[in-house]
Amino acid sequence: MELEDLNKYVENASKEELEALGFLGQWLMGLKPKYCTCSCKCDLDCEIVKALGGALQNAGQKLQG
Repeated sequence: MELEDLNKYVENASKEELEALGFLGQWLMGLKPKYCTCSCKCDLDCEIVKALGGALQNAGQKLQG
């Protein structure tokens, strides 16, 4: 799946799908201290991580709005 496809998916997601994406986003944020232990914080520069985080954030905003 291309990153653009992920954003399109979020834009067209149902309420249930948005809720699932929101849960996934919260779950990933809770795990971050466990899976990202490097001192260089490479996840902050990773384009895929940024794009996924943006898509999950977008899903959360759509749920609230």
